[in-house]
Amino acid sequence: MHRTIQTPFWWLLLLFLPLGTVQAAPWVDPGEEQLRHHVQVLADAGVISAPITTWPLSWGAIATDLELAGESRLNASEQWSLAYVKFYLHRARNRFNLYARAGAAADPVVIRDFASDQREQYEMQGQLDWTGDQLAARLALTWAPDATDGKDYRFDGSYVSGLLGNWAVTAGAIDRWWGPSWQSSLILSNNARPVPGVSLHRQGSQAFETPWLSWIGPWTLTMFAGQLESDRAVPNAKLLGARLAIKPLSSLELGFSRTAQWGGDGRPQDWDSFWNATIGNDNRDTEEVSGINDPSNQLGAVDLRWSFSVLDTQSALYLQYVGEDESGGFPSRGMDLAGLETAFSTGTVFHRFALEYADSMAGAHSGKRPNVAYEHSTYLSGYRYYGRNMAPRLDNDSRSVSLLVDHYLTTGSQLSWRLAKLNINRDGLNRSGDFGGSPFQIEDTAILAEIRYSQVIKNFKVSTSVYNVDQKIQWEDETIDGTGFGVAIEYQTR
Repeated sequence: MHRTIQTPFWWLLLLFLPLGTVQAAPWVDPGEEQLRHHVQVLADAGVISAPITTWPLSWGAIATDLELAGESRLNASEQWSLAYVKFYLHRARNRFNLYARAGAAADPVVIRDFASDQREQYEMQGQLDWTGDQLAARLALTWAPDATDGKDYRFDGSYVSGLLGNWAVTAGAIDRWWGPSWQSSLILSNNARPVPGVSLHRQGSQAFETPWLSWIGPWTLTMFAGQLESDRAVPNAKLLGARLAIKPLSSLELGFSRTAQWGGDGRPQDWDSFWNATIGNDNRDTEEVSGINDPSNQLGAVDLRWSFSVLDTQSALYLQYVGEDESGGFPSRGMDLAGLETAFSTGTVFHRFALEYADSMAGAHSGKRPNVAYEHSTYLSGYRYYGRNMAPRLDNDSRSVSLLVDHYLTTGSQLSWRLAKLNINRDGLNRSGDFGGSPFQIEDTAILAEIRYSQVIKNFKVSTSVYNVDQKIQWEDETIDGTGFGVAIEYQTR
């Protein structure tokens, strides 16, 4: 008889780690696009040495670099970025922080990116952060009337976190964004609501001292185990994930990610099946172990970001490859993402351009028949949580080419442009049903154009957006068509 396990083995090891001291709120959340821009500026300038493609981004990984940074060697734009990030670090060290937001849009927000902070057509959110000597906590409540998933009240974003040595252990529902992309991640993003669970991540990013491992440079590691919803083909399945990010060169960051759906009602949840999922032994016959084949639904990803300077700009090339299947121990039948970005300043305005390509048809370039990505023969609901894909915003069998343009003013205001060509559900077959399938119901090609503007007024930020799609987009029972708008007001303590 095999004993059922409820949490991964590494969770038990935390009991034996020494307590540390929390000096700031644990991290920067995905969605803080302007803050991410300034962090990226400092990383490309060599001020921040830590890997920064894993979000939430731990303050512990970058705080020491910020405090030791000397302004004398920085140009005016880099000094501005340093001051901006230090301001947010100072606020993160407040004992209490209060945040509130109210937003309305013409349609549910179904095509999201890193900066998106709303999913439903109408949302009101309140959030209280508390930072203590050894613990930090957040209580967040969102009201989304007539929500697309039927959940009008949500505690998304709530957590309790504490330091154990150089590691932070957290219980809560946390948005994640894994990889260097700005528009869509193919392994884990904020597209779906955050999955509640427990996580362990390395706070600092110091390199190994031993010469055998020091070559990998600063590194971070994140692991989590989450609980998926009950209304699935396999109710109460678990979502497991791990990501290692290293920086062997100041200009090169590499990321290695794995996720797996495992367990759930009627599925094996013993140590043997968990170990098979952990080591990626996904396709062997496990009937002797558990009586059930194919114990988990896994994805593997590799990504990189290489930065360089051209004509006084901070530029970078970034790539992401995600394997839907496994062949010989390596991800295969992959999906691809590539981007080119550049940042520079003119006067009192900082600009960032990012051109990004993403293809979520598994194996489209392999010479073999493509697979339907993010689906599974046992976990029929696929790689989704409450109907939304936990990775790419267009779900599977889709391709997009998008341009992001951001203008950041020294006043804190921001003007942004988005232009994207979307090839959605290219075979038109994998539509959502009782379980699984893309929520985009028809094959279509559309051009999406959007303009966003936000203005900071003391503790408030007012944001507006106008968008247009030239073809109807059918997402579940919603039709996105023509011109729409969005407006939001936020309050945050300083």
